[in-house]
Order: sequence, then structure tokens, then C-alpha cells
Amino acid sequence: MSQTEKFISLLYRSTKRISIDLYRQWALEQVRSFLEIDAAVWSTGHLSTRTFHTHTCLNLPLSFPGLLIDNIEINPISSRLFTSAGKAVDMQEVVEDAVFYSSDIYRKVFQPHKVERVLSSIHIDSRSGIYTLLSVYRFDREKVFTPQEKQRHQRILFHLIEAASHACVLSLKDIPINDEYYYAICDQFGIYHEAEAEFLDIVEKHFSPSTKQIFPFSIPFEGKQHIADDFVFTSEPLGELYRLRVRSKRKLDSLTPREIEVVEGVTNGLSFKLIAKQLALSPSTVSNHLYRIYQKLNINSRTELAELMKNK
Repeated sequence: MSQTEKFISLLYRSTKRISIDLYRQWALEQVRSFLEIDAAVWSTGHLSTRTFHTHTCLNLPLSFPGLLIDNIEINPISSRLFTSAGKAVDMQEVVEDAVFYSSDIYRKVFQPHKVERVLSSIHIDSRSGIYTLLSVYRFDREKVFTPQEKQRHQRILFHLIEAASHACVLSLKDIPINDEYYYAICDQFGIYHEAEAEFLDIVEKHFSPSTKQIFPFSIPFEGKQHIADDFVFTSEPLGELYRLRVRSKRKLDSLTPREIEVVEGVTNGLSFKLIAKQLALSPSTVSNHLYRIYQKLNINSRTELAELMKNK
């Protein structure tokens, strides 16, 4: 197994033992050894906004990515990255050293942070609209990036993204492994920050959003649930973001909250009288609820009802 293959294997194997809030920082530390770099920035953005929303820095202040964004118009490597997505771009290949070291971008951004050599690549997921930038830096002007190092950089970006996405999904799935949900993480505007392919498949196939790269329903949902066609979406806050889940609609989803309370009482073996007392209803009202529940679910017995509840 080559050194690159070992590095990629390590990224995936470590997703189960390193929490998502530490994973990207940990991964950049591994990149430092793998490429012999002095500093790095891992940023994630979205095509709908054309800017970056999250940043992870290695050996650079948290203000550095903001400085890059503020000066993007004078950064010669920026436009090349978007026209060469998936390829490692060396600043030295974009402009000659003499031009770079006398430029405003060098004096304003790189020189104050001791950055002398720049190697970057960008990955764009056209389905979700998410794009990811990995920039690695060296402080020694004499230590140029070799063709082999550029090839390594180019190969590992995809695997960094996939491993981090996998780590994110693992951290979010706090329900049994055989669960039927698919996941995405969005902000309040529906802009994806992470998304499983199966989640995007459902949204694109069944809801034909006008903007495929943005979730088509308003977030958050009232009652934290949104039923559309044959699917149920739920949302939960994650700081300033939201975790979205989607699953196929079940029979029980057609019931009202009050009817669900009646079902729970019945399947727990309670009498109509006890259920009525708990819900502040009359026993006859509980009986009427149960009759309508049977009609909605197209069942005829408590045994069938209990089976539905068991598999909910």
C-alpha cells in the first residue's frame, strides 16, 4: 500500500473515533505530515452565495480566511481554481514569483502571515452546490511544491471531503443503525452544508425544486415536521444550522396528535376510562377516536394497531 493510500485509509478509519467538532482540525494535522506543509485552510461554501461559510485553520489565525475573502478580487489564484475544479493549482503556475512577491495580495494577506508558497484545489458538488477549498502553505520560499506533491494534494481533497461528510453523518445518527432516515444539514435559508446522496435523490425526484441546490421547503418546520407527498421531513436545530431527516410516510403519520395519544393508551393496555382520565376526555370520545383511527389505518383490531406501533 502506497503512502497516499495509507493516508486515505486513515481518514476513513478515524471517523468513528474522532468527534465531528474535532475531525477537520485533526485531518489538517495529518495533511501537514503528509505534504510537509506549515499551514493550511479548509473552507466550505455554496454556489448560491459564492462565498465560504465555514473555515478550519492550521497554524493560522481564524481571521485569515476572512482576509482571503475580502481580497479575493486581487488574488490571482481564485479564478483559476473555479475553472480548474478538482485540480491542484500552484500560485507559481498562475503568476511568476517576481510578480507575486511584488503584488498587493502578497503584501496584504500572505506576507504578514509568513506565507511564501501556495497550493490550492477546489471541489464542487454540482448536486448540492457545496464547494470545498483546501489551501496549503509553506513559509520557506525556497521549498517549492513538486509535481508529486501536487498530485498528492489533488488526490486527497475528495477523500478529505468524503471522510468528513461520513464523520458528520455518523455523529448525527443517534438512532439505530437500521434506521430508514436520510440526512442533510442546512442553514435557515435551505442552503446545504452537508447532504447524503439519498436525501438529494428524494428531493430532486419527488419535489422538482426550482433551485436544485437549495432545500425546497421553509426551515424550520412548524412542529418540527413537514409531510409532503409520501415523505416526512423533520428538522432539529444544530446551533445556527438545522439537521434535516427524511423518511417514507407511514400509516401512523395520517393520525392527529390527539389520535396518537389514544393509540398509545390503547396499545399500553389502558381502558377507555383510564385513557379518558389522562386526556381529560369522556370514554365515549375516546371510543369515537379509536373508531376513526381504525378507519384511517384500514385495520380492525388492537392487535393490528399494536403491530403498527411496534414498527413505527
